[in-house]
Amino acid sequence: MQNSTMTNLPQGWEVKKLGEIGFFIRGVSYKKEQLLSTKNENSVYLLRANNIQNELNLDELQIIPKELVVDKIIQNNDILFAMSSGSKHIVGKNILLNNLNDFTFGAFCGLFRIINLNICHKFIAYYLRSDSYKNYIFNISKGSNINNLRFIDLEKFQIPLPPLKEQGRIAGILDLAFEKIDKSVELLKANLANLDELAQSVLDRAFNPLGDSVDSTESTQNPSTHDTQSPYPLPQHWEWKTLGEIGEIITGSTPSKNNPKFYGNDYPLFKPSDLGSGNTIKASDNLSKLGFENARKLPKNTLLVVCIGASIGKIGLSGIIGSCNQQINAIIPSPNVLSKYLFFVCHSKYFQSILKKNASQTTLPIINKTEFSKLEIPLPKDIKEQEQIAKHLDSTFERIKKLKELYNAQLQDYEELKQSLLTQAFSGKL
Repeated sequence: MQNSTMTNLPQGWEVKKLGEIGFFIRGVSYKKEQLLSTKNENSVYLLRANNIQNELNLDELQIIPKELVVDKIIQNNDILFAMSSGSKHIVGKNILLNNLNDFTFGAFCGLFRIINLNICHKFIAYYLRSDSYKNYIFNISKGSNINNLRFIDLEKFQIPLPPLKEQGRIAGILDLAFEKIDKSVELLKANLANLDELAQSVLDRAFNPLGDSVDSTESTQNPSTHDTQSPYPLPQHWEWKTLGEIGEIITGSTPSKNNPKFYGNDYPLFKPSDLGSGNTIKASDNLSKLGFENARKLPKNTLLVVCIGASIGKIGLSGIIGSCNQQINAIIPSPNVLSKYLFFVCHSKYFQSILKKNASQTTLPIINKTEFSKLEIPLPKDIKEQEQIAKHLDSTFERIKKLKELYNAQLQDYEELKQSLLTQAFSGKL
């Protein structure tokens, strides 16, 4: 909880609780059938907890009749709080609102309206982004599955307040500093997005080496085992192969959880959540020797592909002997197919597209072992060429990974810089 007093504040500063400078308003309750499809003069837009980000997110706005709102129309300089959310990253978030016409807010939100005339609204908004506020929220949020805040607790949150003129000066300095930081952050995020595009471009070139330089009429000059049905033309020394042709396909299984003797620390049991984190994967569950004898045994360097659910298409390459559960299809490659090449080709946009295209289009997408085995990949006949491609991609992706780590570290530095500025601002050192 927050300290009951704040010490070492500059002369002329005082400490006020939120409840002493304004009041909270509860959000609007409504039923789904009351939602409207279009906006008119008798309706208002509805903000929900998910709309409260670092900037106001106006995606997926709902519309409700104005008669449900009563006195809950948003005014300039109101501060909107996310009071309840299934995500700890959202609950407690808040944002200063301005220039919103015909907007209200939902039941999982709370609106704080400042009534003290000696308050700079931006000063308060900045303090509500500080580590002091975040730590306070962490301690008071309640609920096992849904995190909840109470107005009575937020009203007790203490804020160090200088005279009004000083509040405005500090807010102005923070405005300029944060604007510069945010521009740098936007550039870093753009660089990260460019790295993702570069990674996909490198994969596309690696597995479609002829690219756009060869039109579809030339595909008959470079026949594959599936000639006229080939997805795109390949070099003469390449061929199209189905997954069933280049290795053994095994659908995983889960030894009975009712038998504790099946579980231990001898062999990894890979699950979908373990995949997609790069070349090296680590199992979150493990089998005993007895459990391994009752599971589908997979050798080292087996490729694992999630074939059901929201994470369909996630890839992993096992570095050790182990097993996987039934949501994963494992590919044990033939001696003339390099597992690392297979790992990269299954990451390509082409493969991810055909995998999802051939999955059943239901609420829970799934591709069975038979259909999975029919999926085609481009394959150099010479394993040495496969090795060259895999080595090139390994090197390229390692450089991309290091750049991402650098950019993410810089993003973290900028966030820490913001917090440092806020700490200085609210201790009278700015």
